[in-house]
Amino acid sequence: MKYPVIWTTTALVAAVAISATLVGGGAVARQERSAPGVSLARDVVAAASAFETYTRGAVAIPATFESGGGVADALAKSAAYQPEQLDAGMIAYGAIAALQEQAFIEGVRQAARETPADALIARLETNPDSVLEIDGVGAAASRAQAALLKRGAPLGVTGKAVKQAAYDVQHQGWSKGLIADSAGRLAKVKAMSATFFNPGDEDAGRLIQAATAPREPGGSGGEGGAAFTPVTVRASALAALAVLGAAGDDDVAKLSVVMHDEKSGFCMKMAKLNLYQCLAVAGPHYEDVFCLGQHALIDTAQCVNNAAGGFVAPTAAPAQAQRPVPGFMIPVAGQAVAAMSSPVPAGN
Repeated sequence: MKYPVIWTTTALVAAVAISATLVGGGAVARQERSAPGVSLARDVVAAASAFETYTRGAVAIPATFESGGGVADALAKSAAYQPEQLDAGMIAYGAIAALQEQAFIEGVRQAARETPADALIARLETNPDSVLEIDGVGAAASRAQAALLKRGAPLGVTGKAVKQAAYDVQHQGWSKGLIADSAGRLAKVKAMSATFFNPGDEDAGRLIQAATAPREPGGSGGEGGAAFTPVTVRASALAALAVLGAAGDDDVAKLSVVMHDEKSGFCMKMAKLNLYQCLAVAGPHYEDVFCLGQHALIDTAQCVNNAAGGFVAPTAAPAQAQRPVPGFMIPVAGQAVAAMSSPVPAGN
């Protein structure tokens, strides 16, 4: 799995860590060479950032429309993801969340003491399910599940509101007007869907703040079977590889099995295909609103929620860090992160 990711030198600095510091009374994350953390390849972090950025933007789509232009803008925002990258992004996002679990971090380190590191790494790379043998994996998978559901559930709510708007908006005359350049609009959506997300300077900070956020109180669900899905298991395996120093920039080529789940990947592709087919036959603007709500938002949300294992939101606790290797440093349990401050200047 290799994505054409372009990070500016000021946005990411290899072999540095993210830590939290209080500035003006607020917690601000910054990259520091001295802070602890584990390394994730920048391509992997880019996929996680694509997932965070898309879900954040799509959830904010309003269910009120006043013109065909507004529908077109919302459609562009809802379709702005490459399905393979978003599928990988769910796993990467879940892995960052899993790295906040103290019991799992300790379990991985204990496994590395009991098994030769090279053998443990090779087993995780080729068989992600082997992570289930590591102590604390239930908490890690549960944490990944909660983090994914926190993105997928609101996306579904937004989709249902937008779908309802397809009916409500029909009392407005403009909604029954035919879409101008229907073929061009479909071609634009397809082009956007084929474009990989390239994170900017501020995207890493938003990603870390979201994925490492503490669990919301009152969450239900627990460590065990409900949290174990192909995606949450792969997220846990990726997190374990990061703790073992085997998920950095030099390891990307070996992560393809861990970073891809056939079922969730197929779901994402079908959501896109259904969107294309819907747009191809849509006539008036209100039909585009339906396509947007059902296929761009609801279908995609269903893929995320199914990958996470439903709507059971678990509970858990933070942990400690691991020595860095080349890549983008991810804070692990015990490092509270709230936001990303100014990026480290190139050359520092």
